[in-house]
Formats: sequence, structure tokens, C-alpha cells
Amino acid sequence: MSGKRFIWKAVDQNGRIQYGAWSGDGFSEVQSRLRKEGYFPVWVRSALNLNNVFFLNRTNLKWSGFARRLATLLEAGIPLLQALEMMTCHEKKLTPEQEQWHKVKERVETGSDLSAALADLTSAPSAFVLSMIKAGEYTGTVGKVLTEIADELDQEQVYQQKIKSALAYPMFLLVAVILVIYVLSVWVLPMYEKLFLSVGAVDLPFLTKVIFAGGQRLPCVLWSVLGLAGCGLLILRFTRPDHWKIRLENLLSRLPLIGRVLHLRDLVQFSRMLGRLLAAGIPLLEALRLTAGMLRRPEMLELTNQLVLSVRHGKRMAPLLRASRIFPKEGAEMIGVAEEAGELDQMLHYVTQMFSRELEGQLDRSTRMIGPALILVIAGLIGLVAGGIMLPMIDLSSKLQ
Repeated sequence: MSGKRFIWKAVDQNGRIQYGAWSGDGFSEVQSRLRKEGYFPVWVRSALNLNNVFFLNRTNLKWSGFARRLATLLEAGIPLLQALEMMTCHEKKLTPEQEQWHKVKERVETGSDLSAALADLTSAPSAFVLSMIKAGEYTGTVGKVLTEIADELDQEQVYQQKIKSALAYPMFLLVAVILVIYVLSVWVLPMYEKLFLSVGAVDLPFLTKVIFAGGQRLPCVLWSVLGLAGCGLLILRFTRPDHWKIRLENLLSRLPLIGRVLHLRDLVQFSRMLGRLLAAGIPLLEALRLTAGMLRRPEMLELTNQLVLSVRHGKRMAPLLRASRIFPKEGAEMIGVAEEAGELDQMLHYVTQMFSRELEGQLDRSTRMIGPALILVIAGLIGLVAGGIMLPMIDLSSKLQ
């Protein structure tokens, strides 16, 4: 076995997320070894691939474009090999992305399935994409499945952008609050403190003393907190590329409004992805394990793990979802009806729509509430500092009179 190391994320037989680093000759060898040991691979990456560290957000966009282009060609009646050839032959010099499609074409020419060829790429797609394609190969609907993959990845990107856009303004105001505090403590407060000392104002009001003492220590505290947080995120980003986002989201999920947004996002992702996998013909147990590999928040992961164990023992999901505190009762009842009727994949589509509408409403409410709250914080800080400075000035003016 060679010395090349790979990091991996996989789901075990109980639906729990596992991480590790193994040596191997290639991605396919590591994936095969994971499956032999009872794991379901979510992703396998080279341990030294900096592209996976810095450009994780571009992955969905890349595979979405590939899936949509290939789906268009296949649904137009063009054979797979010819479609792959058309995706790479129109340029004299291939881009790194087109070189990957060329490698896929060469593997397919040797008799490999499309899913197996994609799994051996340096930046292989997620287990969700590979499983969907494999299901399409079994049912002879690769073109249709690729369209569904592109729609799923695009939809996921849309929700990510919505959440980022909704949080952008509050984050801007939060940065503004920190900058206002820093400017006041570094330039404004020291200037007035020197002014009061120069005119002999020793007996300052208690509020003014507290403000000056806090202003002296605040820059050091701010730089220390920012430095520690930045170093921690960098360490997580380089050592475990998938963990730093999870840790950051877990911290954000403890905030009242933002936590609700992230929870609804997980509900949307859970129902949408599970519905897509079931509609593609993937068995429920395997679909649940795949879905668990795509979730991030610990609460949803734990619930999905319990669902995996329940389904493995031949039980239905609805009773467990009804008893859960994090899964809406209305959604649990809808899934219960679908399980009895044998139309779970179709019902999950309606459940996803319900959660999506609630998520969009929560995003709007959060934006409307967080923005004014931070503006009030800025106004309160400025007013407090102004009051603390004006008190000794009023006292000095009365003595001068």
C-alpha cells in the first residue's frame, strides 16, 4: 500500500457519522475498504488537496453543471460515450474540469459504469450524487436522474445563498458594533480622559470611571478573542475541512433566531434529500444513511441515527418522528399517512414544500428583527458613552461658573 493519505467521512451501520484518514493507492480502494468494513462512504478526499480546503462551496456548482449538461445530451438521445466526448472535444486545450470529464470518458470506454468512473476522480462527487447515478443505471434512467441531481444541487445552493443573504446585513451591523466599540475605546475615550486629567477633574462619576476602565481593556480583549477564534477556525479548516463549518454552525444555532433558521434548513434538507433518494429507487435504509451523511446539526443527526435503527428493525418512522421534539408534528403525521399508503417519496415532496415556506418566512422575520436590534445596540453604546462623558463636563462647567 502506498504512502498517499486520504481523509474520509462515512456513515456506520447505526447511521452515525465517522471520520478518518487512511493510506491507499486511490480513492476507489479507500471506498471499497470502507464498504467492506461496514461503512457507507459520504466523501473521500486527498489529505493534501488544498482545493478541497479552500473551494468547498464550489463543489455543488461544478457537479450541478456537469449533471445538467450530460442530462441534456442523454435525454436528446445521444449515447453516453458520445455525450462525454462532446463535453471535452470542442476545446484544443482542456481545462482541469474538462480533463476530469475526459478521464471519466476513458473509464467508461473500458467498460466501467458512470458511477464507478466518477468515484475514481480526484475530487469525486458526494455519495448522494454517486448513489443517485447508480440507481439511474439500474433503472435505465440516467438522464432523468442527472436532471434531478442538478435540480437538487441547485436548490441546495439557492437555500445556502438565501441564508447567507439573510445573515449578511445582521453580520454587517455586528461588525459595525465592534468597530464602533473599538474606535471609542482607542481614540475617543483616551482623548477625553486626558482632557479631564489636564483640568484636574479627579473625582469623576462612577459611570465615567467604568467607561474609561473598560475602554482601556477592551482593545486587548477584542484582539485576543478575534485572534483565538481566527486561529481555531484556521486549524479546523486545514486539519478537518468539513468540521470548521459544522462547529461554526453549532455555535450560531444557539442564537434564538439564527438557530431556528438553521434548524428549518436541516428539516428542508432532510425531507428533500430523502424524497429524492427514494424516488430514484434507493431503499429506505440506505437513503436514510445517505441523508445522515449530509446533515450537520447534532440534533438532526441523532434523530436520523434513531430512524436508521428503527427502520433496520422493521419499524416505521412516524412514531419516532411524532415523539421527537425537533420534528414538527404536522410533518410527522403526513409521513405516517404516506407510510401506510406506500407513497413516502411523494409525501416527502409536500413536506419539503411546507418546511421551505416556513424557512423563507423565518428568514424574513429574522432579518427584520436582528437588524433593528443591532441598531439599538449601537445607539445604546453611543448614548452610554456620551452620557458618561457629558456628566463630568457638566460638573466642570458648573464649577467654572
